[in-house]
Amino acid sequence: MTECPIVNRNDVEVCSCTAGNVLRLLSNARRRTVVSVLERSERDSMDVDRLVSTLADEHTDMSAETWKMELHHRHLPALEDGDVIEYDSRSGTVRYYRCKLIADVLAAVEANCSRR
Repeated sequence: MTECPIVNRNDVEVCSCTAGNVLRLLSNARRRTVVSVLERSERDSMDVDRLVSTLADEHTDMSAETWKMELHHRHLPALEDGDVIEYDSRSGTVRYYRCKLIADVLAAVEANCSRR
């Protein structure tokens, strides 16, 4: 399967991913939401509290506390296992690595959902 580079803000390749891995990671709607917030950020890293606040503000169907718990126990570990982020739970920092394939999948899902 074709691999897609995952790069930092300086366009330095940090690893690569496959389409299957990206689709697996983004098959979860909440995880897509998390990645969308990280993708829109102007910086490579984000404080978990800021991420939680942004998610809770944009998606009021879930409390900040629930977002924080889900991030810590489910979504951030899954994204880290997929080499899309580095999560430092001690400092509360998420470092996001960009992948064109992820951006393309998010755009395709959003375009499809907006047509309905």
